Amino acid sequence: MTVGTRVKLLLLAIVIAFSATSAQATLVTSLPGGTAIPMPAIEYFGPGPQSFGPGITWSSTNSSNQGGSVFGYTGGYGFSGNGSWTGGLGPMAGLNDSKDAYDVTDTMTFAFSTPIAGVGGFINYVPGSNNPTVISVYDSSNTLIENSTLTFSTGGGDNTGSFYGFLEDSPNISYFTLTDNYIGITELTTSGPSAVPEPATMLLLGSGLLGLGVYTRRRFIK
Repeated sequence: MTVGTRVKLLLLAIVIAFSATSAQATLVTSLPGGTAIPMPAIEYFGPGPQSFGPGITWSSTNSSNQGGSVFGYTGGYGFSGNGSWTGGLGPMAGLNDSKDAYDVTDTMTFAFSTPIAGVGGFINYVPGSNNPTVISVYDSSNTLIENSTLTFSTGGGDNTGSFYGFLEDSPNISYFTLTDNYIGITELTTSGPSAVPEPATMLLLGSGLLGLGVYTRRRFIK
């Protein structure tokens, strides 16, 4: 086997190793080690934008129905068959709208000035619609990373809901969106950058680079 062929095979092995460690965003029901970022209690109605926390901006496409979406809201907010939030959970953001025959789908967006690896929150929505209730994450170029349709039922109690979000192996998430059916969120939680390769991958990379050095050295010695 020639030196050139060996070098190519080593480079291919390194590329395959790094590809194996990459992963798509995974739908999660908790973010262990994440940081909860409370919204300020400002009782805002409208489309935003509203900035809070470490470089987070909230906005909504709903600017008209019932005064627009709500942000930093601490009053009562109903989810029909899924109960209601009384304000006891703390400040929330609510879409305050749902698509109907005369309307378009509305969406709330949390934008992050620095990409993160994970995001989620305690969520509820109005069930029973023919239109899906969707949460999604996008990268900095607004390319969809992953989305999921919510279908859970709470049984109708006060301050009920479920935690949902997404987690990646690397900090690629720049936008978190929540769409349709009066969807609401509180206890926004983020997980910071953590793009450290697995030890096995580091070992392989080190071996590959060492091998490259040896082969290159032998080539020049000849």
